[in-house]
Amino acid sequence: MNKKEQKILVVDNDRTIVWVIEKALSDEGYEVDTATEGKSALALIEDKTYSLVIMDIKMPVMDGLTALKHIRELSNPPETIIITAHSSMENTVEAMKLGAFDYVVKPFDIDEILGLVKRALKKYENREVSTKRFKTDTTEKIIGDSPAMRELYKILGRVASTDSSVLITGETGTGKDLFARAIHFHSKRRDNPFITVNCASIPAELLESELFGHEKGAFTGAAVQRAGKCELADGGTLFLDEIGTMRLDLQAKLLRFLQHSEFERIGSSKTLRVDVRVIAATNADLIKLTENGLFREDLFYRLMVVPIDILPLRKRKEDIPALAKYFVNNYNTKYGLNFKLTEEHITALKVREWPGNVRELENYIHRLVVLRSDIVGTAEDVSLGIPGRRNAENIDSVVSELIESGIPELLEVTRGRIEKSLLIKVMSMVGDNQSEAAKKLGISRNTLRKMLAKYAIISPYNTTSRRRQ
Repeated sequence: MNKKEQKILVVDNDRTIVWVIEKALSDEGYEVDTATEGKSALALIEDKTYSLVIMDIKMPVMDGLTALKHIRELSNPPETIIITAHSSMENTVEAMKLGAFDYVVKPFDIDEILGLVKRALKKYENREVSTKRFKTDTTEKIIGDSPAMRELYKILGRVASTDSSVLITGETGTGKDLFARAIHFHSKRRDNPFITVNCASIPAELLESELFGHEKGAFTGAAVQRAGKCELADGGTLFLDEIGTMRLDLQAKLLRFLQHSEFERIGSSKTLRVDVRVIAATNADLIKLTENGLFREDLFYRLMVVPIDILPLRKRKEDIPALAKYFVNNYNTKYGLNFKLTEEHITALKVREWPGNVRELENYIHRLVVLRSDIVGTAEDVSLGIPGRRNAENIDSVVSELIESGIPELLEVTRGRIEKSLLIKVMSMVGDNQSEAAKKLGISRNTLRKMLAKYAIISPYNTTSRRRQ
């Protein structure tokens, strides 16, 4: 199929965007039509055969996702590339579930669009048409709009409508369980059970019974017949967290279950069959475990049909502001508080490495909201509540970390960190006596008051957390 036969429709209410894409495609030899909203785009699609639609989400009359639903109901729908300035996890997942070829966030590079166009048109030529679509559902919110997270949303959207096994990897606290739940609740199994088994928290000798159940009298303590989690998950999803801790003999039984969807309860010879999708997660290096003979290689490859690797927070620090604001709002609502997160807080949060990832950040924000709910703090406040870490660092290490962080206004932020730390220590030494503190610092009392107000310093002896005047 030559380029003149590959008609492309560009849909966006931003006429500048339409012009830029139309010109670039026309220069490449493609035949291009345009529309400014979804309803008129559908009218064009009914009248002509398009190989590709490039479409915005937020438009008047009919938005892009609504139009995409109608497009994908056609007997031979064109491929669709979604472009938007309003990116979110929900929109990305929904677009990919509905069959969008890709999802691009504005501003974009026109060469990126041209590359996607070529691949989408190639897919249109070769693909077998599939019109099976599933309705959406809500799930716990996954926060993040970094490039890495946007790629994960695309994978999530694509895999949700299948029954493929998924292996989610990532450090502790990255949100592997949230991604597992999101896959389930965006799938056709969403109205059926989502069953979780934490393989690390259940004693090895009891894990088999937890998974496959047992008959009455099968072992000491088996007073009644008990269905296992595999049986309870029938029709839904079984999430096996910390799969790397499972012992080898049980791995063999799990492999059989994955291959044939069948098992026996302990103490029974009756084979039971179920319809279960399995999602596994681990923070361990399964490849190393297989090399060391601690994890079955065949099970590893059976689980890893679709791998999803979640980056640690330190490698996607651009997600920290949105995460912090989300957690602040949650805890403000939960406790009826009005804690205000400042830009200085955000700067200090982005400097930290967060070895505990999103879970550590959430726990710290929780503490920050509860302990400092009636003040608007500054960057140093973020350090004060973490025992044995930031307080133990010397000035050189703090300065080095700030330099390596690449934050803007480095001099001002560094000066603020050091000044506030000095003020807090001096005020503590003199028992909050401002005259003594001013004398020790070699400044006037009026200057001291201005600095105390600037940094919103709270007395270490003030248990009511009032702002010092």
